[in-house]
Amino acid sequence: MVNSIIHAAIAAVFATLTTAVPTANAYHKCPVIIEGRIPHSTPLSTFDTTSSPFSSTHVKGYNLNWSSILQFPSITPSKFDYPSSKAVEVSITNSSVFLSGGKNMQYGFRRAELIMGNGSDTTNIGVKTFHWSVKQDEKRSMNLSHEYMNVWHEANDYASNQFSVNAGVILEQDAPKQTGNGSVSGVGMDRKLWKVLDRKNNVIWSTEIVSDEWQNWGIKVDYLKNTLQVFYSESYDPLEAVTESITNDNSGGGQFHVGMLKKPTNTTSVVWDGYQESPIHEGQIYGGIFVEDSARNCLTT
Repeated sequence: MVNSIIHAAIAAVFATLTTAVPTANAYHKCPVIIEGRIPHSTPLSTFDTTSSPFSSTHVKGYNLNWSSILQFPSITPSKFDYPSSKAVEVSITNSSVFLSGGKNMQYGFRRAELIMGNGSDTTNIGVKTFHWSVKQDEKRSMNLSHEYMNVWHEANDYASNQFSVNAGVILEQDAPKQTGNGSVSGVGMDRKLWKVLDRKNNVIWSTEIVSDEWQNWGIKVDYLKNTLQVFYSESYDPLEAVTESITNDNSGGGQFHVGMLKKPTNTTSVVWDGYQESPIHEGQIYGGIFVEDSARNCLTT
C-alpha cells in the first residue's frame, strides 16, 4: 500500500512537470509577418550585423554594440519560444544614451530597444497582432520610481505611439493628451503595474508586474477599423482577451520597439534633461517576439 501511494505521488509530480511547458507547435497557427524569436544556435554577435532579426543600429547607447548590451539568460523559454528558440535580455547602464539624428545626445533617457520593421512594412496595414513575453531579472530590476516604456509601436513622426506598455511612476508630461470622455491617466497609478496606453496616453488596461513568471502579451492592431485589443496570460496559459476592441488612431505607420526606455525624474523636457541615478544596471528578459497576420480573426493564443 505504501509503495503504491509513493508511486502514485511520483507519477502525479511527473505529470505536472511534463505538462507545465508547451510541446512543439502547440500554439502557433497564424501567418507570421516578422519573426523575432531567437534560434538556440544564434550567437550574440549576430545582433551587430544585418543578419539580426532586429535593427543592428538602433536604438542603443552611442558607440555601443548590441553584443555588449544583450545576453542570453539561462532560464526556461517562454511559451512561444518552444521548441527551438531562446530568451534574450535587454540591459541598460549609465552608457545607454542615444545619439539622436547623429548630433543630439538624449541625456534624459537611458535606453536600449530591439526594433522590428522599417516603418512602412506590412505590419502597418490590415490587422496585425504584436506578440512578446517578458520576465523580470531579480538581480537587474527596474527602479520603479522612474517611468519606463518597455514595449511600444512608435509612429513614423516620432511624436506619438499607437500603443505602449509602461511601468513605474508615470510623468505628468505623459498624462492623456485629451481629458474627459472616459480618459484614464496613468499619473498617480501604482508604480508596480504594467500600464497599456493608447495613442492619446489613456490607460486602457493594467496588471501587476509579476516577479517570477513569464507574462505573455498580444496587442491586436486593426488598421482598417482603427482599434486596439489587448490579450494577456501568465506562464504557459493561453492568451485571453482582457479588453474589448477599443477605438484608437492607428495611422502614421511605425516600428515595433521591445526593450527599455527609462525616463528621468526632475525633468522639464524628458528627452534632454533630468535625473538618472548612478550606477544603473537593469534588464528585462524577453521571448516569443513576433508579429502575425490576424485577418479573419486569426490569433495565436
